[in-house]
Amino acid sequence: MKCFSSKSILRRIMFWNLLSLMLVEVCGFINCYLFSCSLHFFIFYHVLPTGQPVGIYSAPLKQVVQKLPSASSSDYAKFELTLGDLMTTKEHEILKPSGKIRFAVLVSGRATAKQGSRASPNRSRSGYIQISPSKDGPWTNMKLNYAVPAACWRFGDCVIASEATVKEGNRYVGIRSLVSITNTTDFAIDLRLKGRDSQSAGSDGQLENSDKDDQIEVGVLEPGSTIPVPLSGLSHPGVLYTLQLRPTIHHELVQHSWSDVQERRSQTEFRNEQVLDICVSDLYESENLLFCSQIDGSSSTCQGLWFCLSIEAKEIGKDVRTDPIYDWSIIIKSPLSLTYYLPIPAHYTVSASHLDEEETSCSRGELNPGEVVKVQNVDPRNPLYLSLVPHGGWESVHEPVPISHPTEVPSKFINLRSSLSGRVVQIMLEQSSDKDYLMARVIRIYVPYWISFARLPPLTLQFVDITGRRDKRRYLARPRAEKSDKLLYGIGHEELVDGYTIASGLNFKGLGLSACVSRNGQQLGALKELSPLADMDGTVDLSAHDNDGKCTHVFLCSKLCSYQAVPTKVIYVRPYTTFTNRVGQDMFIKLSAGDDPKVLHAYDRRVSFLYSEVGPDKLQVRLEDTDWCQPLDIVKEDTIVIAMRKQDCTQKFVKAEIRGYEEGSRFLVVFRLEPTDGPIRIENRTSNATIGTRQSGLGEDTWIQVKPLSTRKYSWDDPYGQKAVDVSIQKGDVTSFQYVDLENPVASSTSFGEHGVKFNIVETADVTILKFTDYHRRQEGSPESELVASTLTQNETETGAGPLELIIELGVVGVSLIDHKPRELLYLNLQKVFISYMTGYDSGTTSRFKLIIGQLQLDNQLPLSIMPVVLATESMPDSNHPVFKANIAVSNVTSNGIQVYPHVYIRVTDQTWRLNIHEPIVWALVDFYNNLRFTGTSSSSTVTEVDPEIRIEDKA
Repeated sequence: MKCFSSKSILRRIMFWNLLSLMLVEVCGFINCYLFSCSLHFFIFYHVLPTGQPVGIYSAPLKQVVQKLPSASSSDYAKFELTLGDLMTTKEHEILKPSGKIRFAVLVSGRATAKQGSRASPNRSRSGYIQISPSKDGPWTNMKLNYAVPAACWRFGDCVIASEATVKEGNRYVGIRSLVSITNTTDFAIDLRLKGRDSQSAGSDGQLENSDKDDQIEVGVLEPGSTIPVPLSGLSHPGVLYTLQLRPTIHHELVQHSWSDVQERRSQTEFRNEQVLDICVSDLYESENLLFCSQIDGSSSTCQGLWFCLSIEAKEIGKDVRTDPIYDWSIIIKSPLSLTYYLPIPAHYTVSASHLDEEETSCSRGELNPGEVVKVQNVDPRNPLYLSLVPHGGWESVHEPVPISHPTEVPSKFINLRSSLSGRVVQIMLEQSSDKDYLMARVIRIYVPYWISFARLPPLTLQFVDITGRRDKRRYLARPRAEKSDKLLYGIGHEELVDGYTIASGLNFKGLGLSACVSRNGQQLGALKELSPLADMDGTVDLSAHDNDGKCTHVFLCSKLCSYQAVPTKVIYVRPYTTFTNRVGQDMFIKLSAGDDPKVLHAYDRRVSFLYSEVGPDKLQVRLEDTDWCQPLDIVKEDTIVIAMRKQDCTQKFVKAEIRGYEEGSRFLVVFRLEPTDGPIRIENRTSNATIGTRQSGLGEDTWIQVKPLSTRKYSWDDPYGQKAVDVSIQKGDVTSFQYVDLENPVASSTSFGEHGVKFNIVETADVTILKFTDYHRRQEGSPESELVASTLTQNETETGAGPLELIIELGVVGVSLIDHKPRELLYLNLQKVFISYMTGYDSGTTSRFKLIIGQLQLDNQLPLSIMPVVLATESMPDSNHPVFKANIAVSNVTSNGIQVYPHVYIRVTDQTWRLNIHEPIVWALVDFYNNLRFTGTSSSSTVTEVDPEIRIEDKA
């Protein structure tokens, strides 16, 4: 490990279009601990003025650093520039020289603290960066402003901006001018600055005749990119530069002229000129319209591209006269953008006439869900019309509607009619435009409702108007409609496109719905009122039948769509219960008592079934080598173990995870193969008694026989039944029966001694043991009984004392660590915390403490941290396998001061833990520790240290 003098490492500094050479000085007292062979210093060099990187220089820091004398000032120190070779930065290309660069890396030569001693807080200072347009200054201190988007600094006679970001552990400092250009179009745009006197000479595309001295090439701006304006174009003392652009289309042999500013619809409130060029050194907030014609000898506006320029300002500081300093943004936009928020594709046409003729068409094509189409070849000052036809049998009711017109109000909707069902849907057109200023028009296309179908057989829905009913409470579910009910429309399976269709506004308060399985007829199910869907958490369930008497249980819920820009709701039509098989083999399933068995294949995921409504709706499953399990009600989220009996009367276990409200369904049941050890173990340690057990309330075929000196695995046949067992004790020809309530075992197990059997329950971490042993009667007054009685009197509490248990359950617990500033350093999030303390256990001889933490996550709360999560598991733990579980039993009986722990169980999840430690949090915690004040302890304390003795004995 080597130590270099550095306190803040500037990993990479990116310099944009300021000068062809800039000096950067890293000053300050620095301590840096390196965990690699050497630290490399990276320099990216960008060509002026395009901003494109042309080379990179990398070298070990110790080879290029220059140490300043301790007595000299960094502002006036003498140093030499290092000459380095730039290498190409292009991918998939052999490294080759691409130029040279001169730079200097300076480190203060002030005395450092001795290694191993704690540095004084007053002597430790953060480093800083100095910038200057020349080696001789003036130098300006520049801070790394992480908290604000941009900060302004003096750069010679000019003012520049800096932006600091952190990406993948590297700190990037971008230095740029106060004017930047952003391209939001789909074209690569060539930019240049043109002197105002020679602008007309180059506007016709004849660049060879223009004055090269009055022209600054900014470069090609790719879509979605931002580039700053060169500082030389903003601060030239004698020439005012204006911005010009033209599109660059590589795949077409079409060239366009440099842009001309066009007359807007109305005069601005800032200037009186009719048409103003965009002077980059004299900007004001405005909207501008630019046109680039094709270079083919034609002056027609149809043969060209239009652009809208939005000039915006943001105050980032004040000068010495307290005048605001603005950071200017020039945003290049398309004159017309169509944002499509429908779930099904559609064909669109933008034309200059309402007749929808092909010769007047400006743009046409396909709109996909979530897609944005930017139209460049339209003049937003002229009339524009839109035609839209979605897939799925839709057709337009009227002619194309106006979306831009100098005298008419743009249309706010398009009416469509389904050729399959005849229902009419209104598509909303929401425009973002301003009458006073010419702005790029953005049209959002959406509908009030989507209807989404998935994992269901083909259904037909019928929407009924039930506003005429007198008492709606009596008709929440009617087998058939009333005379006052009015059928509004139906939605068939043939209208769906990828499981979606669209609908207009729905008044759920007066709307009813019935459904049927459309492939075998039109036998509609019960009519359900949809008023619960008006609430965000409302749900509706109904049944859909076919002509064979089979039905499927349907679940409806409404949520907002995934596009946050529009107020569209989605009505999800899903199965009420779906099933996923993770057992590894095919399963058989029945959904009612009289239902036919169905196969749930080993590869099935979230599937549903049609079933017969004969008998109560209860779930039964079995494997190929087992019988059917007991009928189960799926009524809540839970995790249960399903026991199925094999031919040899043994049990096979399958775990069922019942999840709620996943992907639109009310329940999702996931079957997994449970380990061979069940949650209950029956131990018969008697010498001559056969023990039989069954869950109370079940039939005679559920008895399990356990021979003497043997054990059996067991699980509840009915997970939601009584938590009690019937016990049969067979000794020869004599059979006796006992009833044991496992939730109150003390009161129901006292009579076992009459039959020569002792019964007790042992709870371990994962298994509950029902233990049966021989009960030995002793004669009263014998020496042995007196010894036992004496021992119990000395070391045990009263047998009649019942246990007392304190349970604390917390859903979410959050703990923050805050330092003296104050500033939040760490945040500990605990979920599903269970704390239990029981005293009086085992007849008062034992106390138990149990702690369970379902999920644990430690977060780094420092701003702009690249590693926000310090400690967490790789994946989300399930409810049955918490990240931490501890069960400790403490004996209340002590002998000679020895504390006995009969049972210590600590379990940490076997999942992978991810630990991320970022260097700033380490220094923040060290600073937190240094500022702690322990006023409760005294340095003169006379407390002596005692080493405890821990002894672990294995009593087999």
